[in-house]
Amino acid sequence: MAQDFSKIEIGPAIVEYGSGGTMVTFETTIGGVVLNTETTYREQKTDQTGETIVDKRITGRNVSVTVPFAEYEIDVIPKIMAGAEVVTGTGGSKVLLKTGVGVSLLDTAKIAVIKPLAHKTDPDYWLTLPLAFSETDLSYSFNNENERITNVTLRSTPDEDGVILILGDDTITATP
Repeated sequence: MAQDFSKIEIGPAIVEYGSGGTMVTFETTIGGVVLNTETTYREQKTDQTGETIVDKRITGRNVSVTVPFAEYEIDVIPKIMAGAEVVTGTGGSKVLLKTGVGVSLLDTAKIAVIKPLAHKTDPDYWLTLPLAFSETDLSYSFNNENERITNVTLRSTPDEDGVILILGDDTITATP
C-alpha cells in the first residue's frame, strides 16, 4: 500500500457548543482543542483456564473534548458553567459563581461540534458529540507571562440511540 501524505491532518479547530441563540463558539484557544476517547474493559477468565484471558468485554466508553478558551467574555461564562448566572443592572453586568452543589450537568447538556479550520465548511471532517455537558474551570493569571484561560471540558453522554461521538457528517442516514 502506497503512502498518501494528503491524508495527514494537522491544524487547529473551532468548537461550537449548543445551538441557536445559546450557542457558544470557541474560536480562540491556546494549547489546542483535544478530543479523547477512553474505553474500559473487563478481562474474562475461567476456572479451567486459570489466569489466561479468554475474552475481553467492553464495560464502557467515554468521550471528552478539552478547550482552552482564551477569549475573556463575561457573558459566555454562564452558558458554559453550571451554577453561574449573569446579573444585569444599570451599571452593566456581572457573573455570580455559585457552589452548584447538586446541579445535574445532564440537564445542561447540548450538542458540540469540532470543526478543523482547514475543513470548517466540510462536515465530512467534523466531530460531533450529540449530547455533551460542560465542566468549566477558570485559570486566570494576572501577570505578563500567561494568558487568562477558561478551561472547558465537554463530556459526552449517550443520546437516545446510545451514540456518544460521530466522526463525519452527522446528517448522513443509512440507506435501506
